[in-house]
Amino acid sequence: MKNVLLMGTNGRIGGNLYEELKGDFNLFAFSSPNQINNEMDITFLKKDLFILPEVEEALKGIDTVLFFEDPIMRLNRQTQGRFEDFYILIADNIARAAQLHEVEQIIFIADEVSDPYIVEVLAAFGAKVRVTQTPIKRYGKTLSYKTTDYNSVRSVQRARLPRGWNIEDVGKYYFDWLDNILYGLINIRYEKQTINMYLPKKARPILVIEYDAKSSYNGLEIYRIKGGSLSKKLMNKTPRFEFRALPGGEDFLMALHDFEPKLSWGIYQIVQAPLYTLINRIYQVEMIINNQAPGSHNRPNLER
Repeated sequence: MKNVLLMGTNGRIGGNLYEELKGDFNLFAFSSPNQINNEMDITFLKKDLFILPEVEEALKGIDTVLFFEDPIMRLNRQTQGRFEDFYILIADNIARAAQLHEVEQIIFIADEVSDPYIVEVLAAFGAKVRVTQTPIKRYGKTLSYKTTDYNSVRSVQRARLPRGWNIEDVGKYYFDWLDNILYGLINIRYEKQTINMYLPKKARPILVIEYDAKSSYNGLEIYRIKGGSLSKKLMNKTPRFEFRALPGGEDFLMALHDFEPKLSWGIYQIVQAPLYTLINRIYQVEMIINNQAPGSHNRPNLER
């Protein structure tokens, strides 16, 4: 029997698809680490849809992916961003993994609210993509769902890529820009592949961010948060900040994954979270109005 990855099994559509396909296919689905498997005849993969290497592991041996997902689910106490941007990031991970394992096809379950651009993303790395004819109805797309099992944060924003820039330019420039825009509030020092952020007159950095050259390739730039006074160390994951080029070359995603603040949750929501969102929105505007060639910026020379 063919191996089919069924996404969104907890929802109405996923449940109906399961009932139609069980018995005729070997079914697989993503699940969170602490999810209790039910009586469904399905193999649950405890992988994170937002981490590309884990998605690549999940798609080993898969023949068909049925793509219909609710990206506000699982693994994070707070999500920041638009439904479309989370959905695009997941689609990009699936597309990259499908290319790696030569998945036969991706079937996109069309709905009434998703951006048609999703199909372009799914097909960008060569996978054969089929689209269902009748769009189904989604009941809202607000990122309001939260879990209480995790205190981590996930944030995804989409921005315009300046003409003549690549995603490596954007990643390098971001931290130099941050040093300038928050001059006097945050100081940034570079040491080989490490970016250290300090508050004035403080000896200990608030964030230690390391460029991951090994994981950065093919339009994806990864920076891992290794420590600092604002970030907790997680047992099984390393918080990361990424810049991701999107098909078409016009936009990119900037995303924060699995960040767990050391501040109390209440203080984080009042102070740190709004500040982070504001800074990134300003940066998105900067990308829109910026017409300078990337070589004209005083960007850090991180070793790559």
